[in-house]
Amino acid sequence: MPPRDAVQEAFRDDALGAAQARGHRVFVQRCATCHGPQGHGDGQNAYNLTPPPPDFRQSLPRLSAADRRKVVESGTASLGRSALCPPWGRSLSVEEIDAVVAWLEAAARQPPDEPSPAVRRRHRVRQ
Repeated sequence: MPPRDAVQEAFRDDALGAAQARGHRVFVQRCATCHGPQGHGDGQNAYNLTPPPPDFRQSLPRLSAADRRKVVESGTASLGRSALCPPWGRSLSVEEIDAVVAWLEAAARQPPDEPSPAVRRRHRVRQ
């Protein structure tokens, strides 16, 4: 079986609404290198970063909706955190930012011990 492609997984994520799925696609294209495709802090570049990217299931519930949007638009330095997460406000459209924020809202509601919808779907396929 060929390896899974995270971008293709984002397109197939039927557990998300349209805006959330679009936001996940943008996230996978722009952010997954560090944050991982589901935002678990396990991207291929995460081990190079100090501090490492957080697992969104733990960090996002602590942020307000306004702060989540601010991080996407202005980077994590805008909240007094690491400057490693870049600001996307100049390179993403307002619609793309809205979509990423919608996906982050869904990611923030996922319990830390619950696997993501994409992981659950892969598990069902393998059984």
